[in-house]
Amino acid sequence: MMLRFASLAALAASGCMLTGCGGMTVAGKVLPGTISYVGIVDHSDTRLKELGIGQVSLHIEPPVGSGSGTIATATTKPDGSFKVNIPTEAWSTDRVQIRALAEGYATARGTVYLPREGQSLLILMERTAKD
Repeated sequence: MMLRFASLAALAASGCMLTGCGGMTVAGKVLPGTISYVGIVDHSDTRLKELGIGQVSLHIEPPVGSGSGTIATATTKPDGSFKVNIPTEAWSTDRVQIRALAEGYATARGTVYLPREGQSLLILMERTAKD
């Protein structure tokens, strides 16, 4: 029995090294669009391969009215892609609010469930009028 428990503990520890027990990683892309929108898509969505908007500031927050602070933040790479680590203690089974901000674009804001395996966040941002 003790040997079996030790084997299970070793298996769990090796799983942590492979997957990172410090939280979950959410990936996605920010693209220019005709509206500002936040949604969840399948990893196979071809829009995820398009060139996106770089230097977008992303904020993942609890739903409005929960009274908690920011869960995680990230900035997109030059191609518009991003990965953000959500700490395990903050991983929500409820919805979260996503805000994406970039100069020259209308803020994209949406309340969604965080993507699960095989899914990504897709954020569209509408360009604001130039003076």
